[in-house]
Amino acid sequence: MGVRWMGEVYAYCRIVPGEADSGEQAAVMREMQVEEDHIFADDAGAGEGKDRLRYRKLLKLLKPGDLLYIRSLNALGDSYPAIREQWELLTKDKRIDISLLEMPLVDTRRGKLQYGSLIADIVLDMLGYVSEAEKTARRRRQREGIEKAKREGTRFGRSPLPTPDDFSRVYRRWASKEINVEEAARLCGFSRGTFYRRVKQIEEHRESGLGNGCG
Repeated sequence: MGVRWMGEVYAYCRIVPGEADSGEQAAVMREMQVEEDHIFADDAGAGEGKDRLRYRKLLKLLKPGDLLYIRSLNALGDSYPAIREQWELLTKDKRIDISLLEMPLVDTRRGKLQYGSLIADIVLDMLGYVSEAEKTARRRRQREGIEKAKREGTRFGRSPLPTPDDFSRVYRRWASKEINVEEAARLCGFSRGTFYRRVKQIEEHRESGLGNGCG
């Protein structure tokens, strides 16, 4: 059972995959003595931008001293930076209190004189640290996997386009200005950039004495 609060009491539910459905979440919020018309919910497909219409409506209603219940941090965003941005907006700009039902420590009401907001901020910072540490570890494992695969001979990226048999003839026609680069690239099945790269390879080989590349 919730406690009486000086300001208005609201609840916001963002229904995302793996969470309780809207009816169950609304029931939980009603147990916290949130009035029916103060419970807002967005569908699972609503992103962090313009699609979250009910959240945007809620933001317009919130006033300093109000209380907002959310079931999980996913209600505020899909990533730690997004969650942190909304947390700052709500607690610093809007100056409301937030109670996170899944994690009672994250409750800015808890002992206002005993640094309740500070504790909530510390918990969020810890969650951010864990999130970044997981990303760093994931990138490191990915990098190590790629390096191992390269050592074992695995090649990454698209295979280079084969040089057509008549490339030397097309090259000479282009070099003599008989055709322009667009036509030369088309005849070879290349983009302009690929054609220029092959030309550069030919000229580098010629300069290094490794052959003229023109047959």
